[in-house]
Amino acid sequence: MSKERNETRQLSPVLENYLEIIFYQEIHEGAARASSIAEAAGVSRSTVTSTLKTLKEMGYVDYEPYSLIHLTEAGMHIGRDVAHRHIVIQEFLQHVLQLEAAFSSNVACELEHVLPPEVIRRLGQFVLYMQSREETWKDWREDYKKIRLEHIRAGSEAKEVRNAPPMLALRSQLLRPDDLDEKYR
Repeated sequence: MSKERNETRQLSPVLENYLEIIFYQEIHEGAARASSIAEAAGVSRSTVTSTLKTLKEMGYVDYEPYSLIHLTEAGMHIGRDVAHRHIVIQEFLQHVLQLEAAFSSNVACELEHVLPPEVIRRLGQFVLYMQSREETWKDWREDYKKIRLEHIRAGSEAKEVRNAPPMLALRSQLLRPDDLDEKYR
């Protein structure tokens, strides 16, 4: 595991979210403000102030009361990493699984703190693969959307999951009898 990811693991999801918020604000505005962070995080300004003090003690932000907030080099690395994880997960949820944008973002915000780097990398590779083969995947995505909507309309998603055959029975449906005999001898 990389040193950067190890450091990130020591941070709580809340602190990682603050670094992500500051990262975006610094990228877009050149610096972050406590009031903007409070608004983005949905917390009071006093909560932001105490969190900024903690992040400063940990070496992730340059902060003085009533001044602009900047990430240190270490804070920038973690903020960028968390933002990257969020984007990759959201892209997968929104464009592959076809979940709503706001829901995808909320779920990504939860998963970005717990998925291991290898899973994030594979999700990202899959999204890039799909994007690079838009013509091939366009039909697949449209077909998936159609079938998914049919299941929702029929109310069959929950029923199908409840009545799904065990894995061996499912496998027997997919393999020829000769293959089964050979595989399970």
